[in-house]
Amino acid sequence: MSTSVSSQAGRASARRAWLVCLGCGLALFTVMGLGVNAFTVYQPYLLELEHFTNAQGSWITTARSLFGMLSMATADALCRRYGLRRVIVSGLGCFVFSYFLFGAAHSFLSYCAAAVFSGLAYGYGGMVPLTLVISRWFQDRRGFALGLMAAGTGISTILAPPLLTAAIQNAGLRFAFWAEGLFGLALTLLVLLLIRDRPEDVGLAPYTTGATSVKAAPRESSQTRLPPALWWAAVAAAFFTGGPCGPGFSHLSVLYTAEGYPSGTVALLISYFGIILMISKVLYGTLSDALGSRAANYVTYGAGILGLCLCCLASIPSVPLAAAACTFTALGMPLSSVSLSVWAGDFSRGADYDRLVKWLSTSYMLGALVTGPVPGILADRFGSYVPAYLLFLASLVCSMALIQGVYYKLGVGKRPSKS
Repeated sequence: MSTSVSSQAGRASARRAWLVCLGCGLALFTVMGLGVNAFTVYQPYLLELEHFTNAQGSWITTARSLFGMLSMATADALCRRYGLRRVIVSGLGCFVFSYFLFGAAHSFLSYCAAAVFSGLAYGYGGMVPLTLVISRWFQDRRGFALGLMAAGTGISTILAPPLLTAAIQNAGLRFAFWAEGLFGLALTLLVLLLIRDRPEDVGLAPYTTGATSVKAAPRESSQTRLPPALWWAAVAAAFFTGGPCGPGFSHLSVLYTAEGYPSGTVALLISYFGIILMISKVLYGTLSDALGSRAANYVTYGAGILGLCLCCLASIPSVPLAAAACTFTALGMPLSSVSLSVWAGDFSRGADYDRLVKWLSTSYMLGALVTGPVPGILADRFGSYVPAYLLFLASLVCSMALIQGVYYKLGVGKRPSKS
C-alpha cells in the first residue's frame, strides 16, 4: 500500500512539475521571446515610419537593456521578500504596460520610456526568478527542464515575425503594439495559474526520475564559493556573451534589411531563426545532462562563432547564406539563457547558486547594455552593420576562452559516469 501511495505521489509531483515548467516557458515566451526577440521586427519600421536614426533605434534597445540589468540585480532580493510567483507576475505586468506605452508613443523619448518597462519585465519575469523556480521543482533532468522552458522564446520568434509584419503593414505600428500587449495580458493570467514557488506549497516533492544508475562525474572541487579569480572569469564570460546574443540578435533584421533584403524575406528568416532557437535550447540542456556542460559549451560556442562569421558576409546577396547564418547563430543562442543557469549549477550550490545566477545574468545584461548602441553608431559611421558583427565575433571567442578555462580549472562539467 505504501509503495502504491508513494508511486501516486511521484506521478503527481511529476505532472505538477512539468506544468510549472510550462508556466515558466510561457513567462519566458512573453518577456524574452515577445519583449526582446520579436522586437527585432519593429526595428526597421521604427527607422522608416518614425524617422529615427540607426543610433536612436539602438538606444531604444539600450534603454531596455539598462533596466533589464538593474531589475536582474534586484530580482533575487525581491524574490526572497515577496516570493517568486509574485515577482514573475509583476514582471509580466510590466511587459503588458510597456507595449501599451509603445502603442501610445509619439517621440523618441516616449519609446525609450516604454522600453524601460520592457527591461523591467525582462528582469523580474525572466531567467533569474524562473531558474530559481525550476531549481526548486526539479531535482533530476534540470538541464532538460531549463532548455524546455527557454524553448518558449524560440516559439515566439517563429510565430511573431510574420504576424507582426502583417499587422504593421495592414493595420499600422500602433495596432501591432497594442495587440501584443493584450496577448501578453492573457499569458500573464495563465502564468499566474500555473506557477507555484515550491512543490511544498501544494503538498508535493521535487521531480525525480527515481533512477540510480547514472551519477554525475565526481567534483574535484567541491567548494560552495568560487575563488575570486574564477568568479570574475565566469562573470566576464557572461559579459562577453551580452553583445553577440543581445544586440547581435536584435539587429539581425536591420543587418539584412540594410543590405537590400526585402522585409518579407527578413521576417521569414527571423521566423526560421526561431525554429532553430527553440531546438537549440532543448538541445543544450539535453547535451549538458548527457555529455556534461563542458562538451555542450564547445558545441554551442562553436556554432555561435560560425554563425557570426556568416553574418559578416551579409553583403553577399544570397538567401541560403543568410539562412545558414541564422541557423548557426541560433544554435549559439542558449549562451544568453540556459547556459548561464547551467554554469551557476556547476560552480555553486545552495544560496551561492541563487547569487551566481543573478550575477551571471546581470553581467550578461551589462554586456548587452554596453554594446547596445554600438551597431547603430557603427552603421551611421560606415553605412553597414557588418563592423558590429565583427566585434561580436571577437567577443564570443573571448567568452569561450574564459568560461572553458573556469571549467578546466575546477574540473567540473565532465561527462556523467555510470555507477
